[in-house]
Order: sequence, then C-alpha cells, then structure tokens
Amino acid sequence: MRISLFWKLFAVQLIAAAVLIGGVLLVIRHQTAESFAAYVEARERQRMEDVADRIAERYAQFPDLRSAALAVREFRRRAELRAGRMGDGDGDVSMRPLPLRAPLTLFDAQGAYVAGPPLPEGPGEPLRVAVRVGDSVVGYLVRPPLPAWAAPEEIGFRRRQSEILARITALSLPLAALFALMNSALILRPIRRLSAGTAALGRREFGTRIEVRRRDELGQLAADFNRLAEALERYDARQRQWLADIAHELRTPVAVLRGELDAMLDGVRSADPVRLRSLQQEVLRLNSLIDDLHLLSLAESGGLRLLRERIDLATPLREALDRFDDRLRAAGFVVERVFPAQPVRVFADAQRIGQVLGNLFQNLLQHAQPGIVRVALSPMAAGGGRIVVEDSGPGVPAAALPRLFDRLYRVEAARSRGSGGAGLGLAICRSIVEAHGGGIEARAGALGGLSIGFWLPDDGSA
Repeated sequence: MRISLFWKLFAVQLIAAAVLIGGVLLVIRHQTAESFAAYVEARERQRMEDVADRIAERYAQFPDLRSAALAVREFRRRAELRAGRMGDGDGDVSMRPLPLRAPLTLFDAQGAYVAGPPLPEGPGEPLRVAVRVGDSVVGYLVRPPLPAWAAPEEIGFRRRQSEILARITALSLPLAALFALMNSALILRPIRRLSAGTAALGRREFGTRIEVRRRDELGQLAADFNRLAEALERYDARQRQWLADIAHELRTPVAVLRGELDAMLDGVRSADPVRLRSLQQEVLRLNSLIDDLHLLSLAESGGLRLLRERIDLATPLREALDRFDDRLRAAGFVVERVFPAQPVRVFADAQRIGQVLGNLFQNLLQHAQPGIVRVALSPMAAGGGRIVVEDSGPGVPAAALPRLFDRLYRVEAARSRGSGGAGLGLAICRSIVEAHGGGIEARAGALGGLSIGFWLPDDGSA
C-alpha cells in the first residue's frame, strides 16, 4: 500500500505534537504533584506541631503521656470513634466533627507505643515531631508517610488535576491534528507545483515556469527549476537549429553528387575527368564536414584525445604561419609577427593547437579583407600563454560576437557559401581550447577588424 507524502508529513507532525503535549503534561503533572506534596507535608507538620504542643501542655499539668494524649481532641475523638460512642468531651475542647485527616500515633521517648492507631507499614518515611516539655523530649508524634495515606481532599485535588490534564489533552490533540493538516498542505503545495512542472518538462514543454512565491529553500528550488527549464529550452532550440543546419549542410553536396551522377547515368553528361574531379571535390567537402562534426562531437563530449606535453607555444604558432604564409601573401595580407624574447611554456597537444591556429587562419582567408594581420604571442602573469590573431576588417557586429563560436553559426554578411566554411571552424577552436583548460574570445580589434584571442594554462588543468 502506497502512502502519500502528505499523510507521512501529517503523521510525523501529529506524532511529534502528541509526544510534545504528552511530555509537557507529564512534566506539569509531576511538578504539580511535587508542589502539592510539599504543601501537604508542610501543612501536616504544622498540624502535628500544634497537637504536640497541646499534648505537652497537658503533660506538664498531668505527667501521664497517654492521659495527656487522650485529652487532646484528635486522639480522644478517634478513640471514641473506635469505641463506637460519641461523647461531648471536656469543657475546654470543641467537639465539632473532625475532618478526615491522616491518623496520628504517639510514642514515648523510648519509642514505645502510647496512643493512636498502629502505624501502618509501607514505603516512605513517616513524619515525626517531638513532644517537648521544656528542654526534655517526652514522646514523638508520628504520621504515616504521605504516599501511604492521603486525606479525601488531597485525593480529590489529584483527581481534579488529572481530569483537567485529560481535558487539555483531549483539546490539544485535535488542534495539533488540524495544525499538522494545514502545515502539510502548505509544505506540499509548492512540491506539487514542482512535480507538475517536472512532468511538463518530461513532455518537452520547456516553456514551463513556476511562480516563485517563497524565500525559503522551496522558493530557491522553484527558482532553480526555472533556470533549469530556461537552460533546457535554450538547449532544445540549439539542438533543433543544430539538426536543421546539419541537414542543410549535408543536403547541398549530396544533391550536387546525386544530380551529377543521375545526369551521367542518363547519358546527359559524359564522365570526363573535369566532371569526375568536380564530384571528387564535393566528396572531399562532404568528408571534411563529417570529420569536423565528428571532431566537434568528441570535443564536446569529453572524448577528444589529447597528447599533452610541455611545449613552447611559439613552435606550433610558427609552423602554422609557415603553412599559411604563401596563401596569406597571395590573398594580399601582410602579416605582423609579435613574439616574446623568452619561450612561452604551456602544457598542451601541439597538433591540436596547430589545428586551432589553422582554423583561425582559414577563417581569416575566408572572411577578412586584404590588409594587415597582426599575430601576437605573449606570456601570462599566472603562467601559460596567449595568442591573438587580429585583422583589419571588415568587423563583426557587436551582437554577433558572443555567437561566433556557436556551431554552424555565420554572420549574415558572410553566409553565402561562396565565402566558404560551414560555420564549424571557430566552434572546433573553442572546444579544443576548453579541452586544454583554456579560453577563447572574440572582440573588436584595434586595426578595425576582428580580434580573436585564446589562452592556455601552464599546468594542463582542464
């Protein structure tokens, strides 16, 4: 049988309230009983001292302890009751009906019984008061222990106290149950909203949001849910765009290949070397796109293998510049090289860093206008190195700068396929650099164009 969280919370709170109420009532009852017992003991001791003083007065007149005791109202009255008769007593003692109090027993100074009912046996220490005549102790007045004998009014007081505590308990438990119900409902209300929101996310309704009405942990949880929903919504949008862009990028070379092959099969075109070379270019382009997608997938999933070692960052930079030097010169670019006098040590995979630099230079050839290109290497104060590639234009709109490293993203002015590229080069650069524990950024350059810089740490932390 499945018990809902509501009833679990209700049961826990009700049990806790019941234990608390029961504990408080037990403490109250115990403290009340102790206080009342102390009061009764003080009252009984005062009564016994009054009786002892009267016995002592009688004993001073007639030195017979039993006669002195029987002359006192408490002892004489009880003796008459035991004898089955009601006397009027002597003239100096009132014979009003006695309240039912604990019986008193008189012993002489040696502990021998003198008068009163026999002392009952039982737990507890009897109350004892000395009967003194002058400085001499002539006897002891003893009362049974308080737990062994209680007067009717004492029993009635305890009964009334028990009834009051029972009524308090009977009233407190329903109130505690009502409070537990209300508290459970208040606690579960935001949890139920979160549950409904989570179910909506499971149905891919990423636009779901939960209103944040609290400032406690549940309110923080609702805010975290909203941030998660926003992240999932952005991720879903990027994935949809990613799939659409991949389909678009793959469709063009496949369509060209299919059209050319169909034309050759239908005899419309002959399979001469020129057309075959054109088909080969489309296949190579398709293969390059697939390789880039595979590399990007490995890098973003953490599966990119890096053969890192401590290297001078100037080495892969010079090699990349040498590879592209002829192409840059032929395109009208003038390269300014800025290198430090000392080696710039980093912990990196030289081949992958060369791939990053190759993509940056390829991006330069495809989108920058001929002019000055500054390539600068500099050490970092915290260790590691930084490379900046800056061209002289055209620049990139400020709104497009944060998206330059997104997959398959192109700035509007460079979207034509004639300018080349599928929009994966800079995304691959970011993935490789971040796999090394570094970072990459794009900003407006001092030469009027785009400045792209990336940095790598010296410890290889990723």
